[in-house]
Amino acid sequence: MADRIDEYAPIADIYDAWCLEVVEDIPHYVGMAQGAEAPIVELAAGSGRIAVPLAEAGYDVIAVDPSDAMRTHLRANAERSGVLGRIEIRAGDLLDPGIEGTFDRVLIPFRSLLHLRNDHERLAALAAARALLAEGGYLAFDVFAPTPEDIDATQGRWHHRDSGARERADWHRADGTTHIEVEMRGRTTTLVLHPIPADRWLALVAEAGFEVITAWGDFAGGPVREDGTGDLVVIAQRAGRADARATPTP
Repeated sequence: MADRIDEYAPIADIYDAWCLEVVEDIPHYVGMAQGAEAPIVELAAGSGRIAVPLAEAGYDVIAVDPSDAMRTHLRANAERSGVLGRIEIRAGDLLDPGIEGTFDRVLIPFRSLLHLRNDHERLAALAAARALLAEGGYLAFDVFAPTPEDIDATQGRWHHRDSGARERADWHRADGTTHIEVEMRGRTTTLVLHPIPADRWLALVAEAGFEVITAWGDFAGGPVREDGTGDLVVIAQRAGRADARATPTP
């Protein structure tokens, strides 16, 4: 992903405010760390929205992100929370995390896999995550595809968050991408995403050498929609001995 423009650099200063309302996934990912005997690896860690709570819960974290600006904010947030000593901040991306060793947990929160452009990249990213896992270790991630209701309600319209941020979604462009425009405090960016249906994600996870343990339609354990749209929350185990690691209870 080294050829990508850093879409987050323009909004790094307002990212935490933009995401302030997104909290439903934090207990899930902190719960995923239960039973881990090695540092938790978080890929696409951003400004530490998950890494900092993990460290506050007493876990050591290796936080990887490709954006210099976001890693700077991650460091500042960790230091402000008094947990910088528990977080090792690394430059790397989903295709090349740049980490050696194996670990019990790899987390890819907040729909970060949607930045991958095609199945080749998706499989490469899943393979990179698998290579970081010890036998029986767990990968956890969440993704999203817009529901028909989402499209009807938001296509081409500005949505105002309580934080003061504005978002505009352009779903299903002719090139197969989704564009999310973000504006706040004079900062703007366009995030280019590539959503695919839930069943396609689950097939790729299996093809990459994982066993899907749970696949939910939300962080409360609800069912995945039959049409494959909406949220998809996945916990997958690296193929191998099922009892190799304690099963987390998110």
